[in-house]
Amino acid sequence: MSLQYIRPKSLNIALRFALLVCLLTLIAGCQQLFHASDAPLKGQTVTVSVTVPEKPLPVVKPIKNSQKNPDSTVKKATPPLQSRLIPKTEPRPTEQFKITTDTPSSDLAIKQKATRSAILKADKVIEGRVLTEDLVLRGTVLIRGTLVVSPNATLRIEQGTVIRFISQPLSEQLSQLVVQGRLVIAGTFQKPVLFAPAFDDAMPGDWGGLLLMNSEKKNILDCAKIEGAKNGIAAYFSNFTGRGLKIEKAVTGIALYDAEARLQDVHISRCDTACKTLDGELELREGLMHENRQGLFARNSSFSLINVKIVNNSQEGIFTEQSRYRISNGVIAENRTGATLNGGEGQITLTRFQQNRENGLELKNIRIKINNSLFTGNSGFGIQMENTRGIMVGSALYDNKISNLHNKGDELFIAILNWWGSLDEIKVSGSITDSGMKSDNARVLYIPFLKLRPAVFP
Repeated sequence: MSLQYIRPKSLNIALRFALLVCLLTLIAGCQQLFHASDAPLKGQTVTVSVTVPEKPLPVVKPIKNSQKNPDSTVKKATPPLQSRLIPKTEPRPTEQFKITTDTPSSDLAIKQKATRSAILKADKVIEGRVLTEDLVLRGTVLIRGTLVVSPNATLRIEQGTVIRFISQPLSEQLSQLVVQGRLVIAGTFQKPVLFAPAFDDAMPGDWGGLLLMNSEKKNILDCAKIEGAKNGIAAYFSNFTGRGLKIEKAVTGIALYDAEARLQDVHISRCDTACKTLDGELELREGLMHENRQGLFARNSSFSLINVKIVNNSQEGIFTEQSRYRISNGVIAENRTGATLNGGEGQITLTRFQQNRENGLELKNIRIKINNSLFTGNSGFGIQMENTRGIMVGSALYDNKISNLHNKGDELFIAILNWWGSLDEIKVSGSITDSGMKSDNARVLYIPFLKLRPAVFP
């Protein structure tokens, strides 16, 4: 047996050839991994290190692609959170809830929605209750719904008490106080009683108001402030007395229906109608009605106004139909019309009608007596009358824009011994308009007239 001898140089060539075959095979496999359309490593960066063994490596076979196309992979749905992982929210305190209400509108405004915070904290909360026994209220009180005082019960409210009203949940009925028995409000000028809705910014019609129903007992309403009611005080077949009342932002401040009221030092402002009386009786001393749409409205009623100021109302300061009245020591100024009196009879004494935007005083189908009163600075007539019988004495009429007195009816009106702002008879005559002035059938008698301003004057 003979051995074949291989030279070292031939061995080196064989090793180099085997190494070249391995590299070519590896490159082919890499192209399959990186460049094939279904290559699992396509688009990825891979670092490859090669160690050359001393002996030739076996032929490398391509790696089988066992992965699916990433584009066709279906994503698993995210499982919902467990209930224990969901945060729990606690409700806010009741007094922080926002309550939406309708704001009442005037004749020139559009209803708007207003979101306001309710004031629901109180020392005492009363819900939908009927009082059959006497009750005394003091401190802060919240009334939900309607509180009714039965005919045999008396409700007394101590000085400084704050009572707020709010409707029952899901109810469209306004919260209010209904008195069939007796109501005693014992406020003082230093500590008045407050009646208001459960809102900081009260608006007309937020709550119903104080309602007296067939209550002919001695109701006393002293030193109280009423805000944001539909009717501040409404009395039906009832009577009451009061002093130191202040009523603001109501639809109607005081309403009398076959009722009687004797009041002193009453201020009513920012209402649609300050005071309304139908078949009622009203006596008001030392009052103020200002910045309302209308001051006093009376129909088939009798009223007495003493030391009352009715100023800066957008319509009539006073409007009456078939009523009896007595107005003395008053000021009726800066309204659209000072007073319009239709039918009935009455007297006016020591009262100023001045700077009204139209006429100072309008009289129609009426009997009247005017003493020591002033009519000046009105943009229309000082006095306009139609079918009016009466007399005016000791008064002053001057500087009214159209004329001082205008009689467009057929009744004779006596206006002697008055001051017309001039000593000249021609000027005085020119300040009076009368359909019969230029004939022998004059309907205004003004001569003799005063040569000096009256000593007794408002």
